[in-house]
Amino acid sequence: MTPPLVDHLRVTAVRRLSPHLVRVSFTGPGLENLPTWPDQQLKLCFPQPGQTEPVLPALPPDGDPMRWYQAYLAIPAAERPVLRSYTVRAHHPETATIDVDFVLHGGADGPATAWAARAEVGDLLGRYGPDAQYARPLGESDWVLFAGDLTALPAIATLLESLAPDRKALVYLEVPDTADEQPLTTAAELELHWVRQGPDALLNAVRGAELPSGTGLAWLAGEAGAVRSLRRHLVGERGMAKRDIEFTGYWRLRLTQDDAPTEEDMAEVQERLAEVSQPTGLDTFERAYGENSAPWVIGEPQPAVVELAAAGEFRGEVLDVGCGDGQHTIHLTALGHRVLGVDYSALAITAARANAVRAQSPARFEVANALDLGPEPRYDTVLDSALFHVFGAADRAAYVRSLHRVCRPGAVLHLLALSDKGPGFGPEVSDSVIRAAFAEGWVIESLADAEYRGVVGQAEDGGKQLGDLPAWLAKIRRV
Repeated sequence: MTPPLVDHLRVTAVRRLSPHLVRVSFTGPGLENLPTWPDQQLKLCFPQPGQTEPVLPALPPDGDPMRWYQAYLAIPAAERPVLRSYTVRAHHPETATIDVDFVLHGGADGPATAWAARAEVGDLLGRYGPDAQYARPLGESDWVLFAGDLTALPAIATLLESLAPDRKALVYLEVPDTADEQPLTTAAELELHWVRQGPDALLNAVRGAELPSGTGLAWLAGEAGAVRSLRRHLVGERGMAKRDIEFTGYWRLRLTQDDAPTEEDMAEVQERLAEVSQPTGLDTFERAYGENSAPWVIGEPQPAVVELAAAGEFRGEVLDVGCGDGQHTIHLTALGHRVLGVDYSALAITAARANAVRAQSPARFEVANALDLGPEPRYDTVLDSALFHVFGAADRAAYVRSLHRVCRPGAVLHLLALSDKGPGFGPEVSDSVIRAAFAEGWVIESLADAEYRGVVGQAEDGGKQLGDLPAWLAKIRRV
């Protein structure tokens, strides 16, 4: 029997492992059959002050996680549980329990840390997951470098336990106190270094590491700024390929997950976007939506698209491809157009549906692969706002063929893409790339300089600072 993705958890034990680490054991429906994998993530739902248990929407009958998240967002803010991501440290099927390790930070505690500091047997939380679609197995290599702070310890421990004897693991773990050090087990050849917490301590320790010969991978996690510095060191000074480095900012210094992205957060997203192409780079886009750091999410439709709509440039059946959080689909639907918004990111579609609920809009959204939109011509107008430019050459050609298949003869594609006249926030294209991509089966009726509004930093009030970036706006007709 498949365990439920959504349910309550009850605390069965609380154990202080070290001065800054507490292990909480939970039981709940389905945990006896829980499938496991290394670095297994789940969302914990913490109750609001005054609640004894979180308000937890049930998973809908069709099992659609996006509709669950939509129901979650529909809960009034004062009652809506706080969601935070944690690692399953251990699974005990014989007792139907899981262990989750919580780091007790010093200073002002966030809601999850504050809960963990006073957790007692019998307390109730909610969970979403673990969901196997978010499992990220390590690739093949001769050796793996692990580096992180105390928040990364549970994930690193489970990854070490999964390694085969023929691999070598170099581990650098930064801890506030020597009493926070823990025994780690692995069948691999292990070189373990405990690093005392301090400015650039982890970075300096990794700088001094002697990396083995052979093929290598790196796995980095912890405070977002430290992770970025480690990754830049490995790429810039060690010559590691970016594709060989898995990196995640678990937390931000002096900020919570709910705060707006900083300029450094934006830089991280820009780095990710500069090296990926849909759909192979889906994880980058999922993280950007999940961490509220997507630089194209501005809470409103693009001015260039609003002007197109006002000029009557949308007709018939409309496809908003790469719709993101749905602002264009919602805007065009409000104007009376028949529009379908599609995106490859499930989190994007979840956000779009939630935005439609807030706007009281009947806008329609679906998860879809832009490289395979279907075999039948169905659309008279297509909007591509900041999707085309993320594709590499091979995917770009597949995307254009996919568009051609679903467009009726005479259909119009409105293409808004970041220009190589930049700066932008990621991949940029030249006008010649656009012309070459649509050289067969299409006629480019216009291709002009335009502007794309994106997030360029953090505003003084802590919100997102918007700016207009150089872009191309093309009108392309399918023949």
